[in-house]
Amino acid sequence: MGEQDPHVTNLKTLVIGCTPLARKVTNLLKQISNLVGVVNLHPEKGLSKSNYDPLTDICEPFWTKDINDKETEEWIRSRDPEVIIQCGWSQIFKPHVLELASKYCIGIHPSPLPEGRGAAIINWKIIESEGKSINWGNSLFVMQPKTDTGAVLDFEPFDIQSRDTVRTAYQKVDKTALTMIERTISKIADNKEELIEQDKTKVTRYYKRKPEDGKIELSWPAIKVNDYVRALTHPYPGAFIESNFGQLFLWDVSIDSCKIHGNPGLVYQIHDGRGMLVKVGGFMCVWLKRVSHNGIEQWADEWARDMGIREGDNLIER
Repeated sequence: MGEQDPHVTNLKTLVIGCTPLARKVTNLLKQISNLVGVVNLHPEKGLSKSNYDPLTDICEPFWTKDINDKETEEWIRSRDPEVIIQCGWSQIFKPHVLELASKYCIGIHPSPLPEGRGAAIINWKIIESEGKSINWGNSLFVMQPKTDTGAVLDFEPFDIQSRDTVRTAYQKVDKTALTMIERTISKIADNKEELIEQDKTKVTRYYKRKPEDGKIELSWPAIKVNDYVRALTHPYPGAFIESNFGQLFLWDVSIDSCKIHGNPGLVYQIHDGRGMLVKVGGFMCVWLKRVSHNGIEQWADEWARDMGIREGDNLIER
């Protein structure tokens, strides 16, 4: 028999997660550790999440509706994990859950902690980007009762590029998370991990967004409109305008110059195979490429023709 892969350990690990990242972390921990269990959100609650993954094809999860309830606590305790890794769980863990791991309960947070504590981090960073690329990163940290405050175990940088959407940015989060977990599990198994306390003087915080926060005004500059769409597109609820036809959700747009007179909302062009060119703030337009209305998603040029919209009409003025 050959020597054991140095990245493979007997460390007992447990995953708490219900997202595509939880799937990737579960598969990785199967390879590099002794994975003793997976806790997932019960489908009755999970199906309301935008990026829910039940993981049933890769494991037999323990279902819970409340990570802090007694039944869940007792099941995790029975697995006797040394390390728990939390992946995208929306509940705050109470102290009795955090203490179930004999070594660490580890969180993954898509920011260079202590900068960017809180919620909806990637959405906010794209919204704030003003169309520019941002140097950002992903942190592994020790979870504490107060969220995002624990010591940092590892950090991996990545860029949120101007071409990224929230989906592609989160794929970078997932990739960097796996890199850090593989490094860190090996270090913990060898008792070689390093803990870096967060500098309280550098803390910034973001807050949870609600679907209604996705409203766009077509009087905004084109860059701002584009950033909102990039930040809130699938798998999130979407950015929308209040049109003459009701809420119109915008899933994909691009910026174009159009030195024309007219109010925001003016339909300048409807181009088969490209979309609908709409006037926004300043001397700029945006191509609406992919939209949804009344729950039906389609190409914007097809939607315009279905609704009888013509060039010269205004989407927001009656």
